[in-house]
Amino acid sequence: MSKGHTNIEGSSSPQQGKQIIFNEYIQQQDEELWSAFKQGSLIAYKFIYEQNIDPLFQYGNSIIADSELVADCVQDLFVDLYRRRSNLGEVHNIKGYLLISFRRRLFDSLKKQKKNLHVEQYGFEILMSESIGEINLADEKKESIRSALNLLSYQRREAIYLRFFNDLSCADIGKIMGIKTQSVYNLLSSGLKTIKETVFRNI
Repeated sequence: MSKGHTNIEGSSSPQQGKQIIFNEYIQQQDEELWSAFKQGSLIAYKFIYEQNIDPLFQYGNSIIADSELVADCVQDLFVDLYRRRSNLGEVHNIKGYLLISFRRRLFDSLKKQKKNLHVEQYGFEILMSESIGEINLADEKKESIRSALNLLSYQRREAIYLRFFNDLSCADIGKIMGIKTQSVYNLLSSGLKTIKETVFRNI
C-alpha cells in the first residue's frame, strides 16, 4: 500500500472529531461559554446548540402537539441568538435562558397565527415515564410512580420535569413558566406529596 493510502494512527471519526473540538468548552462554566459565544466563537455557538437542541424539542413537543411549529421556533431562536449575540446580556444558566426564550417565542407564534393552544396533556408524563424506566427500581414501584404522575395537574408535571429532569432552579422555572418562585415551590411540594402518597399506598 502506498504512503498516500496508509491509515494515520489515531485518526478519528467525524463524531470523535467534533468531540475533540468541543473539549475546550466541556469543562467551562456557562458564563465563560456564553462570553465566548458573544465574542463570536462559532465553536461555542455550535456547542450550545448541540447541548440544548434535544431538550428544547422535547420541551416544545410536550407543550403542544405541533412538531413543525416547535421546529420552526427552535430554528428561529438560534438564528436570532447568533444575529444578536453581541448585544445579549450575561447569562448564568444557558439551558434556563434558552427554555425561557423558546417558550416565549412559541407562545408568541401561536398568538400571531391566532391558534388556540392545544396543550399536550401527557407530554411531560411520557418524557418522565421514559426516564423512570431507566432507573434501577422494581417494576411495581416504577408503575406506582407513573400512576402518580397521572394524578398531577399539567403545571405540577411541568415544574417537576424542569426541576428534576433538567436540573433547573426554582427561580429559573418560575421565569420559564411565568409564575413566582414561591409558586414553583408550592407546585413541587404538592406534586411530590401526591407522588409519595401514591407510591407508598401502592406498595
